Amino acid sequence: MQEQARRIGPLGTGLRVTVAVALLYLAGGANGVSWGVEWYDAVGGLVALPAITILLGLAARRYAAKPIRFTGPAGHALNCATIIALLSNPYTGDAGALFYATTLLVAAWRAQPECEITVLSNSVLHRDDQIGCPVFAPIDALEASQRTRRTKAPVTTHD
Repeated sequence: MQEQARRIGPLGTGLRVTVAVALLYLAGGANGVSWGVEWYDAVGGLVALPAITILLGLAARRYAAKPIRFTGPAGHALNCATIIALLSNPYTGDAGALFYATTLLVAAWRAQPECEITVLSNSVLHRDDQIGCPVFAPIDALEASQRTRRTKAPVTTHD
């Protein structure tokens, strides 16, 4: 079996896991009474939102032969607006938190850079679409530049 190189570093991985745990807490435990997630939040966050991302991935596969790269300022702005709209709405907040927590954990496990919103569709459809993520993109870029610098460093020998 061929081992795939990690595309994010330990900091990006750790932050994704930390944010995922915080989102899980917000989805089910932030009310202070007991930890619980309503069934409709679970369906929304673990079924409906992933299905929407896979449908968008199928559309991307149909109309774009190459992976989609929407990682510039417009991609970051669209992603921010989507996250804010989902998480601040009382009807979609917990479902959005469950969805993002799940995708962050999958992104950390798969070591996929950029945005967590494409990680499920990329996994299912074997694509590498990326949408700009204002939180993790700078960290991923920093770790990638450090990784590149280490691999390009001259090898010195001591005789």
